[in-house]
Amino acid sequence: MEEKGTSYIEKKVENIVNRKTGTAEHPRSQERVPAGAKFDFEIVLQLFDTDNENELVEFVKDGLKNVQMTYLGGFGSRGSGQVKFVELTLDGQSFKL
Repeated sequence: MEEKGTSYIEKKVENIVNRKTGTAEHPRSQERVPAGAKFDFEIVLQLFDTDNENELVEFVKDGLKNVQMTYLGGFGSRGSGQVKFVELTLDGQSFKL
């Protein structure tokens, strides 16, 4: 996916360095979204008669907080997958996590 000539995907190459020989071994690559990328998203909740809307909304907010405090996907211990949610609204009203 590209917009205005900038790719949303970057390829990162890693390897293991053999400490005895000083040579790189087992190169591998992964594709990831570059730091600073911004995405728009929307969550739609479908409520049923027996649902408590406030509880469901708080459940989703808690989930978003947990994602923000940890990471998405793999390699979180290496700094990948960090997410920050900004400009959040619920039914047109701003809120913070």
